[in-house]
Amino acid sequence: MLGGPSPGSFTVKRTGSFDITDAALLPDGDLVILERSFSFSTGLFVRLRRIAITDIKPVVVVDGPVLLEADLAYEIDNLEGLSIHRAGDGVTVLTLISDDNFSMLQRPLLLQFALDGA
Repeated sequence: MLGGPSPGSFTVKRTGSFDITDAALLPDGDLVILERSFSFSTGLFVRLRRIAITDIKPVVVVDGPVLLEADLAYEIDNLEGLSIHRAGDGVTVLTLISDDNFSMLQRPLLLQFALDGA
């Protein structure tokens, strides 16, 4: 749902079996979405996509380029939180967090990535 002078709902194009777990705005206003996919047969995957703020309008289906896609080979876990901030040197930092869901098979992680050109 978006507000402002033209309030309404928009839809993010679903690709594969990914579901959105969180979203945050970049300093330029673009939207970054954190998506996760899990099945016992294929395993765990996470993905970050960037949606141009100019594409977001009521009743529109939006899509954007993949910034990151990773599976367990990349030492990820159940990532479900996303935060974005600009560091003191001007670099845009994406922070991802997971929790262990009180499971011995999972672990809490805090990952940070610098986003080029943002």
